[in-house]
Amino acid sequence: MNTLAALTRNAHERYADHPAVYDGSAWLTFADLGARARGVAARLRERGVGPGDRVVIALRNRAEILQIEHALFLSGLVRVAVSSRLHGREIAGIARDCAAALVVCEPEHVSALEWPHISSADLDELTAPGPELPAVSEPGPGDVAALMYTSGTTGEPKGAIVTHRQWLAMIGAIRERLPVRGPGDVVVHAAPMSHFGGSIGSAYTFSGAAAVPLPKFGADVVLGAVEEFRATVLPLVPTMLKELTTAAELGRYRLRSLTAVPYGGAAISAPSALRAAGAFGEVLYQCYGLSEALAPLTVLPPEAHMRAGDSRLASAGRAVPGVEIEIVDPVGGIGEVVVRGAPVMPGYWNRPEQSAEVLDQDGRFRTGDIGRLDEDGYLYLVDRRRDVIVSGGFNVYPGEVERAISELPDVREVVVFGIPHERWGEAVAAAVVLAPGSRLTGEDVVQACRDRLAAYKKPLHVDLVGELPMSSTGKINRREVRDRYWSVRSRNVGD
Repeated sequence: MNTLAALTRNAHERYADHPAVYDGSAWLTFADLGARARGVAARLRERGVGPGDRVVIALRNRAEILQIEHALFLSGLVRVAVSSRLHGREIAGIARDCAAALVVCEPEHVSALEWPHISSADLDELTAPGPELPAVSEPGPGDVAALMYTSGTTGEPKGAIVTHRQWLAMIGAIRERLPVRGPGDVVVHAAPMSHFGGSIGSAYTFSGAAAVPLPKFGADVVLGAVEEFRATVLPLVPTMLKELTTAAELGRYRLRSLTAVPYGGAAISAPSALRAAGAFGEVLYQCYGLSEALAPLTVLPPEAHMRAGDSRLASAGRAVPGVEIEIVDPVGGIGEVVVRGAPVMPGYWNRPEQSAEVLDQDGRFRTGDIGRLDEDGYLYLVDRRRDVIVSGGFNVYPGEVERAISELPDVREVVVFGIPHERWGEAVAAAVVLAPGSRLTGEDVVQACRDRLAAYKKPLHVDLVGELPMSSTGKINRREVRDRYWSVRSRNVGD
């Protein structure tokens, strides 16, 4: 089984009578899921969507996501899953960038998709029971299975290409390092299925596990679902882990069914990780990865979370089999993290120049993360070369926020950066220079971002300043502004 199409068919047939996904009121078996997926494939074919075409999925966690994903895998289509929290205009921009044949999104996003050549689908119509259509085109291992959208500091979206071979390598790494048991495992999806949670869930689903999607995050909702469904797996981002830790410490929920709480997508402090281990037990797995090199590249196992004072608790763990990690251009042992192996992308979608900037001829990928390796191969992340802000597990790119603010007529200069935040790790902040005599307020700046961007990208802090520091080349010195807020921290990533 060297493609996702083969793996998908195998799961539907092998685990036919086992529960596959909870739809909010009842369980669908793997046989049901297969029938629904083939029905979706038929409707996509009716709309003229064929092998190799891109389909954007921008949905809150729900059972229909698995139906659509499995239909795409069976039909040789390309999965382009993005956060449902994006602004409709941002979703439209990604759809245009990859020339998507179809966008499946929440109703509130449809109006923003009314651009030429962007087609959206009614979710109920697409996933309703109906005639089934088997796959007629078998994809190859090197064919594109997905695009994982990321961005540079310019904020322009880039689709990291994921082949069937890469996705299977990701599944293999998860099965290697996490306790994937198969039928009997229950995955509660509190983190977005479009990102890390969905990647972890994929390995479990194709092994016969059941999925319980939660459309909204709330500590009591999540822990209540773990207890109700006797969940064994709970993928999270660190922000969620910290919030659930506080709730779990109250002892109101039975959580002993959990065997794995994998988390990733942002940094977490050693004290926070140790506290979480105290609340959940020996089940935490920290996973490091990127859109361009799928997690888990490294894993920090449960036993490393249980020892107070262990310096390795501050690490991201060691490389999984088949992944090579090195530090290049080191200064005092600290330099840029470079990875090579099966999970690394072949390039960005239709962006050869930007692909060449981060990939060499040997397939080594420059992550843009700054870190070090100890003598036992544990990776420690200390900063990010690029200026990406990681807030609550979501990437925020300063350039796109700056553009939104710059659309205000009284804004002369603006720089956006991350500042420490107790809950989110980092929060978005902006320093703005206004035209003389302007009556623009900080709230006006925030509102401009609300009108143009996803809610999590708006600044939580706005400074109206007289001037901004400049570099020797006449550019705004973002790092100097940012460092004023981080000078009291031991490392320049979130806690």
